[in-house]
Amino acid sequence: MAAVTFMQTPNTSKAFVFDVAGVLLDWRPEPYFEKYFADSNLDCSFFLSEVMSSEAQNRISRGDDIDSVLGDLVVAHPDYASAINLWKRDWHQLLPGAIEGTVSVVAELLERDYPVYALGNWNRQEFEWARQRFGFLNSFTDVLLSGDCGILKPDVEIFERAVAQFSIVPQNSVFIDDRADNVQAAIGLGFNGLVFESPRHLYLTLMDYQLL
Repeated sequence: MAAVTFMQTPNTSKAFVFDVAGVLLDWRPEPYFEKYFADSNLDCSFFLSEVMSSEAQNRISRGDDIDSVLGDLVVAHPDYASAINLWKRDWHQLLPGAIEGTVSVVAELLERDYPVYALGNWNRQEFEWARQRFGFLNSFTDVLLSGDCGILKPDVEIFERAVAQFSIVPQNSVFIDDRADNVQAAIGLGFNGLVFESPRHLYLTLMDYQLL
């Protein structure tokens, strides 16, 4: 991925909207399941790409009941039932920790009295699990999740809902996400967009634009 890039120059009154996974929280199920499958005859790559596929994970992120999704997968892939059930039981181990540098940027923005929001492709139940573990998730001015409205980024409708719920002006707001397609969708609605690569690049870019 390219270095953090300001896709448009920010305006004067500013609000900040942060993605969650990959920007604030380090979501990485691969190491856990690679270790789990190391002594198994089953295929970890198949599990991650075809069983707990992007389609299955999107169902969860859109707000489908996690147990129902996992139950459907067990029926479809009975050989992988034990691993599927671990997705919920050991969910916290799939989330190694916070991306502390980004958390520090959020804290500094809040200290400067900027409104700071979270907009994530997350199931509400999973977000509440994360919030119990990571107290900084309680500091946002407001939060909108795909699981709350059944709409995933980069669908422009979730950005429109965020604008309405947060009462923000896109042209006066900065959206930060690690996926360029999500950033481009936000820009299409008028947001200033930052493609996230690392906390250092984020911090330096905001400093360059005199936002920190």
